[in-house]
Amino acid sequence: MTRHLSSLQFMSTFSTKLEKALNNLSLAQYPPDAVRTMRKFTSTEVAALLGVTEAYIRQVSLKGQGPEPETTATGKRLYSVEQVLDLRMHLAEKARKKWINPRRVKGEDCQIIAITNFKGGSSKTATTIHLGHWLALRGYRVLAVDMDPQASLTSLQGALPGFDYREGDTLYSAIRFDDPVPTEKIVHQTHIIGFDVICAGLELTEFETAVTLEMRKNGGTSFLLRVSQALEQIVDRYDIVLLDCAPSLNFLTLSSLTAATGVLIPVPAHMLDVDSTGKFLELAASYMQILDEAGAGARWDFAKFLITKFEANDHPQANMQALMRQVFGEDLLLNSVSKSTAVADALTWKQSLYEVQRSRFSAPKTYDRAIESINAANAEIESLITMAWRREQ
Repeated sequence: MTRHLSSLQFMSTFSTKLEKALNNLSLAQYPPDAVRTMRKFTSTEVAALLGVTEAYIRQVSLKGQGPEPETTATGKRLYSVEQVLDLRMHLAEKARKKWINPRRVKGEDCQIIAITNFKGGSSKTATTIHLGHWLALRGYRVLAVDMDPQASLTSLQGALPGFDYREGDTLYSAIRFDDPVPTEKIVHQTHIIGFDVICAGLELTEFETAVTLEMRKNGGTSFLLRVSQALEQIVDRYDIVLLDCAPSLNFLTLSSLTAATGVLIPVPAHMLDVDSTGKFLELAASYMQILDEAGAGARWDFAKFLITKFEANDHPQANMQALMRQVFGEDLLLNSVSKSTAVADALTWKQSLYEVQRSRFSAPKTYDRAIESINAANAEIESLITMAWRREQ
């Protein structure tokens, strides 16, 4: 006899079981009383972050200038992330290198970058977390905003003190139409100085319903300003805001694109991903035309495509990369992010590659290739930001 399965029972049972299992796993990695800390950086890594030579870093240390690093038994100098920032500011005072303190100055607007695409699995969140950590380590003040109800970016932060999405501690609380909270109340500092987050949760889906009701009541396109208005309250604190969008072109994504000064579209070099991106662009263009006609169109300093999960030795991917280069031209970033088990492992540990010690990987060269790839892409994106600020290098 056929047994009919209750859809409600199936969904609710396994959502509860899965949430409990993942929560237990998260607690095992980061217990409630655990304090998450950032690893320390060698003088070689610090020199690369600051754009100076390792010999110069050593000279500064020997002269007793700047922060005092930890010295290991083998003589290796290790700097905390706070010390890297202190050293950056110390060198900036000495004016040794232009823009060694990269924070924006008067006349430079905060760059708000939307990382978006239709296709799930295109590495939007991985791109956001690695770009955000890179920029923070480079000395910028960065805010990452999780715009996706699935909350992957939020999950990567581990156990944030005081955060509970069930208590309304998400972006939705600041962009809802009825009784929004001040945006500063939902900003969380992380264990990386200069890198803050606004988290997401399932309640973000309520924005879609709220917008529909608002449009029926008042009409117009004012809903598009909810995200930019929320960010405007705190934008003076940051140099760069990264918006990790959901894999859909919903009202929240449209609001993000309206708030953005720049757009980054991660695309794996696979036929289905590129095809999906084409449909995303087609649909987005139709929406943007409507918004332009309503006087609510977006204007960006840049919009670029980034190839992710790339395997150079895979011929179909190499051919697709060539096609994308032909179609997108200079709007495709020169650097691609390589597919790597190192990235997958780091994200499993709820960390970016910048957080993980190289020695933790069984194949350190895999880490080296991955971090080199990510660094190159991030540096290219950083140059787009400084170009938008019209800085002379």
